[in-house]
Amino acid sequence: MKALVATKFGDTDVLKLEEVEKPQLGADDLLIEVHATAMNPVDTKARKHGLGGLRVPPFVLGFDVSGVVRESGSNAAAHFKVGDEVFGLVSLFRNGANAEFVAADYRTMAKKPASVSHIQAAALPIALLTAWDGIYDRLQVKSGETVLIHAGGGGVGHIAIQLAKLKGAKVITTASSNASIELVKSLGADIVINHKQEDFAKKVLELTNNNGVEAIFDCVGGPVFAKSLDCIAPGGRIATIVEGSDANPSEKLFFKNASLHYVFIGAPLMYNLHPELQGKVLSEAAKLAEQGKLKAHVSQVLTLEQLAEAHKLQESGTVTGKIGIKVLNN
Repeated sequence: MKALVATKFGDTDVLKLEEVEKPQLGADDLLIEVHATAMNPVDTKARKHGLGGLRVPPFVLGFDVSGVVRESGSNAAAHFKVGDEVFGLVSLFRNGANAEFVAADYRTMAKKPASVSHIQAAALPIALLTAWDGIYDRLQVKSGETVLIHAGGGGVGHIAIQLAKLKGAKVITTASSNASIELVKSLGADIVINHKQEDFAKKVLELTNNNGVEAIFDCVGGPVFAKSLDCIAPGGRIATIVEGSDANPSEKLFFKNASLHYVFIGAPLMYNLHPELQGKVLSEAAKLAEQGKLKAHVSQVLTLEQLAEAHKLQESGTVTGKIGIKVLNN
């Protein structure tokens, strides 16, 4: 089969189109004919350094997938049949969907919404699972609360806004480009702070009478995470999807009796932490998508052969929503 292989760690020139063997299936696996995949920051990180040594080249990236089941392992056969259109998450620690076929654990898959294209479906899994874990499971955002979502126009952020609004929360979000600002407003964000034009921390405190917000969802990390500590209300909750920070949050969080949560959607498969819950979340998301209540914003669609360009765009920091990658004709 044809696949875009990361032949070694490095820049985008390490990505090579090659003929490789179809993946071997385990008992829990589905063999999926890939119609579409999507770009995520984790793809560029893995290409550069292998996710902290957990990946060794050569390997195939692409962890979002939408396609058609062509074979199934002994356990998977009871849940999906050949010909089913599915979408879901490929483990970050095995070969991915930048190929004509991919093997994926059936527990992290769901039936593709019938009214949604493969490109649209492939743009959902990683962003949706990350946002769902952050907004619903970690932060447990409730109706009437105010949540600050950083990078609302990004892949995870724009899904998080939709999930928070479905709970009846008030959403403050940060954005800067005209496209991102337009997108977050269209998704129902109540207040948009252009972080390039004003200090978001000062603005949030001004908007909340210096009380801060009940919940913060950080999709940026670094200095943004550090400044966010000043925005949290007493008893509040912060969730971040970015590993590592120069900030030491313990003192500020301690005196506010606030909590900090990390969100890494690779963990359930890595440690066998109830990965079936991811499939259930995707099934719920599929229902919302069918009802028109949830949609991935795909700003650009490229082909598998254009994957190096997609990596460069992802690293530019200018992408609004997601970049879709067409593998087979939908």
